[in-house]
Amino acid sequence: MRRLVAICIFFYCGAAWSGVPDQVLECKNADGTPSDLQLSLKNEIYSIKGSERGCGSEYTYREASNKMGRALIFSAPGSDDLGLNAQNLIYSVSMGSKEARYIGSIPASATELEDGGYKDVQQSGGSIYESIYMIGEDKISILSPSKELVISGSQCIYQKEESKSCVKMKGSFEKPLCVLNHTERKVLVDAAVCSGMSENL
Repeated sequence: MRRLVAICIFFYCGAAWSGVPDQVLECKNADGTPSDLQLSLKNEIYSIKGSERGCGSEYTYREASNKMGRALIFSAPGSDDLGLNAQNLIYSVSMGSKEARYIGSIPASATELEDGGYKDVQQSGGSIYESIYMIGEDKISILSPSKELVISGSQCIYQKEESKSCVKMKGSFEKPLCVLNHTERKVLVDAAVCSGMSENL
């Protein structure tokens, strides 16, 4: 049931954007304060208080449909923020407001999906991880369960979701294990569920 709810939220959020192309905002410091910004687009001015990046980042504006009642501002990583863990910072602007509120971040390496979510695939240790990010009303969430492809080493994995105990299993690049990461357990699923994950690296 929790999985169904998360998927419904995911598709609802993705359908909310208007389809208007993202627009680059002009940035300047507000009253000479490096962390307080004024972002302008045509005749509109938006403010960010306590920015981590200042005007060293490129800020883009994404218009939302009337149903969502808000817009998004994306802050791309600047030259000082690049690397494997580079993040796009996301700000929300409520309808009628000019203040952009920080609601979370998405890896810069993530790719946008047709329904508005973002998919990120990363390798860490002996596993490849796939995470789906959802942009909600006031925060960014990760779709649960996420996918993991075990290509090296052993892990304690539950063979079925209702299993009482886990079994130590070994994955390899030739015979990887596909598991779903729930909050407190990893459950083995058919290899087809993780199809294509290793190709995205």
